[in-house]
This record gives sequence, structure tokens and C-alpha cells, in this order.
Amino acid sequence: MSRRSLRAVQCVAIAAAGAMALTACSSSGSSSKGGSPKPGSKLSANYSYGAIPPESTTSTTGGTVSFAETPGATPNWIFPITPVANDSVFTVYQFQYLSYRPVFFSPQGATPTYDYSKSLTNQAPTISNGGKTFTITLNGQYTWSDGSKVSANDVMFYYDLLKAAVKESPANNGNYTPGQFPDNVTNATVVDPNTISFTFDKAYNPAWVQAVELDQLIALPSKTWAKSSANGPILDFTNPANAKSIFDFLTAQSKSLSTYSTNPLWKDVDGPYTLSNYNATDGSADFTANPKYTGTDAPKITNFDLKSYTGATAEFDDLKSGNLTVGGIDASDINQLAELKAEGYSFYGLPDFGFNDAFFNFEDKADNFNNIVSQLYFRKAVAYVQNQQAEIKGAFDGAAAPQYSSVGVAPVSPYTPASALTNPYPFSLASAKQELSSNGWTVGNATTPTTCTNPGTGAGQCGAGIPKGQDIAFTFYYANSPKATAQEVTSIASNLDALGIKVTLSSDTFNNVEANANVTSTPKYDNKWGMAMFGGLTNGIYPSTNNLFNTGGSYNAGGYSNPTLDALIKADYQSTDPTALTKELTAVTQDLPVLFTAAPDYIYAWKNTLSGPASSFQAMTQFQIEPEEWFLTKQ
Repeated sequence: MSRRSLRAVQCVAIAAAGAMALTACSSSGSSSKGGSPKPGSKLSANYSYGAIPPESTTSTTGGTVSFAETPGATPNWIFPITPVANDSVFTVYQFQYLSYRPVFFSPQGATPTYDYSKSLTNQAPTISNGGKTFTITLNGQYTWSDGSKVSANDVMFYYDLLKAAVKESPANNGNYTPGQFPDNVTNATVVDPNTISFTFDKAYNPAWVQAVELDQLIALPSKTWAKSSANGPILDFTNPANAKSIFDFLTAQSKSLSTYSTNPLWKDVDGPYTLSNYNATDGSADFTANPKYTGTDAPKITNFDLKSYTGATAEFDDLKSGNLTVGGIDASDINQLAELKAEGYSFYGLPDFGFNDAFFNFEDKADNFNNIVSQLYFRKAVAYVQNQQAEIKGAFDGAAAPQYSSVGVAPVSPYTPASALTNPYPFSLASAKQELSSNGWTVGNATTPTTCTNPGTGAGQCGAGIPKGQDIAFTFYYANSPKATAQEVTSIASNLDALGIKVTLSSDTFNNVEANANVTSTPKYDNKWGMAMFGGLTNGIYPSTNNLFNTGGSYNAGGYSNPTLDALIKADYQSTDPTALTKELTAVTQDLPVLFTAAPDYIYAWKNTLSGPASSFQAMTQFQIEPEEWFLTKQ
């Protein structure tokens, strides 16, 4: 998993804006239904929903666009070395990236490939030294707020701070896995102002190196940030002790949310927008077009405001009243899209290039749940009680795709195994009961608990650490927004209850569930939850499950560990076998490290007075926002 593997809330978003041509699905700019789909209607072949109108030929300069933050998932970290506990798409893609550009920008619209028109480089790295050295040449196009060029030194600055960060704690960076970037770099060199090279300890799969390792790189303003106090001198950040001091200082500044609006550190940017106001209470933020921006597509819209909402109803009310330009729709409001269209909105949605899941906690020792969930037969039983088709029809009003692995049915990756395109564990309470009864359990019902009556580690027995008389009970911790999440969780819990498995439901905000339900970053809560659900993760161009399902991976929130899968994951980046990644994903599909859940269409709706290229609206379905490409047709 790369930076694109950030946690995403399971919702249907709606963007208020304008006129564009849909290029991913058809040249005409319409979906298979050609207009506003009826609730529950058949989606197009790629599971898209709605349509993007052609880009308008009438444009203005200036104005304000408001964009709704996902309720309960407000951005809360500005320094682009983001801790695990804060590392969400909403913080990185929809907040940090407005001001700080990655070296390699992706996706391109809704297509999982690099968009070099928005990157700090125009091409993939050149490879030498027997496949061990990767050299990146910056395009020299970007500048900081003081007019100085973004340089290779600024990329090196990020690299040295990243080393200091993960040395302090692996939890200081959401994409970190011990032994990988930056640990596996033996030499990093600034060749010239526009060129930087990284030499690795061995030759790795080059696709993996760019898409997972180097994809993390972001240029940071070394001329103004390389200090250990607000008024201190600029330090030599290549000195490890200085790098640590600088990292600690910037981290402390990023923790001070109330100073985001005034701290001069955050005014030095290379992205299209500069933060002008941040509300530390509700997480809303206002951005102003960066007059010194020299990247592609200088912003035409002067003010871009992220608005915070306490729930989907308040957000949708603002859309209907015309007080919001771009916003998100909960799945429960899909049946009102026709009404919204009549009031001057367009809408389009597509599943994210990633997956949604409810993850198991393999460290929850309460009621011996860690020993129970370690048994594949139990995880299979949970999968069998999930009725995805019913959830898609009910919770998502038809606007979702089924999901059986970490790569989805839609959008399809070239690495997707055949086993991930059909359900290996189709809904069947009888099959779930069989999994339990065949492995030492006497299955109960809603009033009688299921208990282990044949303990032991042999065939047909309950498994290691599960004593005779043990029942199955755990807490299912989930995000309270969107409503679809609660519907899915409730359905699963109800079906488990029918099999004599006691599930206690506990809801909280997205940010709290993301932060608390994580054995890597928040072990103090390990015995407080057995399953958790707040959305899923977004895949990178190379959809490795490295960092996610490997032992000790930074995103391995439930503590899953399987030596066989560890070996397959290692092969995906060290092996020259072109099928290595597909073999890994096949194993993921079968072993259920998490419970894969339906992948909703992330539907964005927008006022027809907002327009821009089709790709900029498609990108929103992948949680990327590109307001620098938008314009208002009238003000």
C-alpha cells in the first residue's frame, strides 16, 4: 500500500458543479441511463452512476466555491508527514494536497495512473546500477511562495525528516513498514538542483518502487522549514540530530490546530491554494488561490472553502437551498437526486479504486476473541452471514458494486485475480452454521449462545486457546456516518445473533473510530473492540497489500499476521515474476484478513454553474479534488 492507501469513509458524495464530458465511460458524456438514474436502477457496466455534462465554453475568473467535508471526517493534520492516526484521504488529498504537491501525482481522473501534468516531474524515474538506483528529474516548473524554485534539496528535506520521524516511532508515518522506505535506501543524493537519486539495498520490482516507495515523496520548503523553533536559524537537515529537532518542531506546530490560520510556516506553499482560515473546533477551512502558483492550471476560482457538517441531512439541506457548491450525499439520499437535478445540479459517481471493509481485531483478548478470530473457519462464517446484494439494494439504493477482495469488481485492476470477481463466500446462514459446527461448536440461536463443545487443535476442533464452554461475543465499533455503515453493521450483527453469536454495537465519529480502532497506533484499546468499520482504503497504482496485511504493516489496524501471505507480499516487490501480485491478491481473497464489504459509488453532485474538465470531476470519486481546474460559468 502506498500513500493512496488512505482510509476512506464509506459514503456517497455529491459535488455541486457543472458541465463536463464523461470520458471514462462514453464519449457522449452520459451514463448507460443517459440522465438521472431512478433509485435502485441498473448501473452502467462499470458501476458508474449519473453523468458528467460537457465542459462549458463560458467561463469567468474569481468567485467562491464551497465544498462539503465528509461529516465526522474533517482534516486535522497539515504537516505532510502524517501520523497513522491522522492519515486519511480527507486530510491528505482534500486538504494537504491543495497546498503541497507530491512528486508523483495520481490518479488521472478516475484512472489509476500518474498524472504528470500535476506532478513535480514529467516522467518516471530512470533506473540504473542493476535496478537499484532510481533517479528523479524535477520539471523545474514549481515555485514556493517567495518565488524560489522547488528543488531536489526540498525533496531530500522530506526524505531526511521522514527518516527522523519513523526512527522516533513507526506510527509517525502512515505509509511506513519497517525495513522498507526509507529504511531500504542505502544512499540518497542531490545530483543537481533538479535531480535526486535513491539507491536501494537490492533490486526491487520497479513498478513497486515507484508506486509504493517513491510515491510517498513530497517536496517541503527547506529554506523556511528547516528549523527547530519559530525564530531559530535554518539548520543543516542532513544532520540526523538536526532532522529530529526539525521534525519534532514541525510536528508540534501541526498539533496546534488553532494556529493553522496564522502560522507563517503554512503560508509557504507550492500548490494552487493557500490556507487562509481554519476552524479548530469543527475542522472547516478556507483556501485562497496562490498568486505565485506556477504549476499547470493556475486557479480561476479565488476562494475555495471546505465546509464542515455534523451530518448528511444538514449538508443535503444546504445543497437543496443552493448554499453549497460541492457536497456529499449519503446513500439514504440517493432517491432525492432527481429533485436535486431539477434544482440545477449534475451528479456522477463511481466506486473508489480500493476497497471497503470491516476489519477483525486479532489482538482482542476479551472473551478469547483473539483466538477465535484467528481461525479461518470463523472469518468465513462471518463472511457467509453478510448479504452484500441486499445491502447494495437497501443501504446504497443500488449505487454500489460488490467487493470480495482488496481489488474490486469495479474499477478493475490489471492485477485482479479471477477469484476476486465472484463471491467466494456467498450469503448463506446454513454455510456459516456449517463452518462453526464442523469445527467444534454447538451452534445456538438468538436466545442460546453458541459454545465450544469440542476444544483442541485437531481436525474438527475449536482451535488453540479456545476452552470448552467458550461462547462468542465481541464489540463491533463503527463510524456513525454515513447511515449506510450502520445499516451494514446492523445486518451483519443481526445475522450473527441468529447463530448465537453476541455482538455489541458501538458507534462513534469517523475520526475517532479511525484513531481508536488500531492495534498499531492505539494499543490501549485492543481489548475494547473485536471488529471495526469506518470505510476502507484506497489503492495505489500498484495495489500491493504491503503495509496493510503484512505482519507489522502500518495500516494493519487489526494485527493480522500470516507467514504465507507475508512471503507472497514480499514476492510482489522483490520477485521478477509478473504474476506475483495476482498470486498475493488471490490469497487475500481466500484468507479474509478483513471482511470485504460492498463498494459504494462515491457520487458527487454539483451546481451547473461550476464546470471544468471531466477528469477533475471523475477524480473526486477517488477522493482527489482539483479545484484549480474548475471555473464558474457565472457569478
